[in-house]
Amino acid sequence: MSQDNVTKALHRVKLTSALLVEDHIFQREYVAQQLRTEIGVEVECASNGIQALEMLSVKRYDLVICDLAMPDMDGIVFIKRLAELIEKPDLVVLSSQPASLIQLAERLATSLGFRQLGALSKPLNTSELRVAMRRFDNTRSPLEVVPHGIATSPMPAHSVEVLDGLIGKQFTAWYQPQHDIETSRIVGVEVLARWNHPSRGVLLPSVFLNTIISSGWINQLNTMLLERALSAQTAWRNMGWPLTLSFNIPVSLLSDESFPERLMAIVERCGGDPAALILELTETTETDDYSDYLAGAARLKLKGFKLSIDDYGTGYSSLFNLMSVPFDEIKIDRAFIQGVHKNPVAQIALESSISLAKRLNIKVVAEGVEDPRDLALIKKMGCSVVQGYLLSKPMPESALIELMYR
Repeated sequence: MSQDNVTKALHRVKLTSALLVEDHIFQREYVAQQLRTEIGVEVECASNGIQALEMLSVKRYDLVICDLAMPDMDGIVFIKRLAELIEKPDLVVLSSQPASLIQLAERLATSLGFRQLGALSKPLNTSELRVAMRRFDNTRSPLEVVPHGIATSPMPAHSVEVLDGLIGKQFTAWYQPQHDIETSRIVGVEVLARWNHPSRGVLLPSVFLNTIISSGWINQLNTMLLERALSAQTAWRNMGWPLTLSFNIPVSLLSDESFPERLMAIVERCGGDPAALILELTETTETDDYSDYLAGAARLKLKGFKLSIDDYGTGYSSLFNLMSVPFDEIKIDRAFIQGVHKNPVAQIALESSISLAKRLNIKVVAEGVEDPRDLALIKKMGCSVVQGYLLSKPMPESALIELMYR
């Protein structure tokens, strides 16, 4: 279909007004100009969701085009407010956010009753928008839903909540201290995820993690947590507390060749030190290609990061991994720690693991320490660092600072 025919079709269905909601002035002017000149749509602009809702209160628009990441009111909240209007305009999500976020926002809009045009990625491809607008006909003015490579079934309410929380930066880092077993001094912290839910309070990962993983959002969550933790670590170092950060990463990331560079960029942006960041690779997670595992681990070591085997002793090829990759640390799983003082078999396994690690010059961290009798035995065996409720529970940054000042 020619450009002239598209323009005639748009006028035939009387799509005369569109509202563009975009906070970036250059993006806003560019997209508005493309819509006016390439598509032939009358466009008005708003710089954020609050301004857009004010404009919608006095004028009806046939189409709303909005970004997701905006100040004051993010795009997710804006879409939910837009759905409350008696006459909902049609909706296009246009964003530079990851595809998984854009697609989930599209599902949200569908579940809220929008007959949306679709979801498009920046930079704006006018040919894609033009093709989508060909869905108009002369029998109805609303836009028809254009599938965008995902199911159009309503999104579960819990997924909507998680999406809202992720866009609204409600997820935050908590920290569980790691103590030197000889002095009890805090030498490091493990970074843990918590959700500061606006009505339900602080929620544990068991409530939200499966939803985030199944939605393909784990990288976004990890980036958010790591940035906050690295910024906090820099502040602690300036206070005279040179704590290490232990951060769990999926083994699958080792096959991503861009991961070490992206991780280093985050560390540098936050003023961190790769040597003070310990990346925990969960041993119970199997890699698809062992060569990717080796290559990924090697490239992280080249960047100066420390590597740790998490849940040591419970997963795949513990000894083989220790021989293949120059790990700096092993974290012995709580299954070998809790009740070890009364379990002779567990004592033999634990003692062998600690002895092997010491001979390889690898630091040993015992996690899940909750009984003073277990702690005494672990100390006698020569373990370096301990972590568990007996010494310190997970806590927000403010509580950790108070603890450090004692």
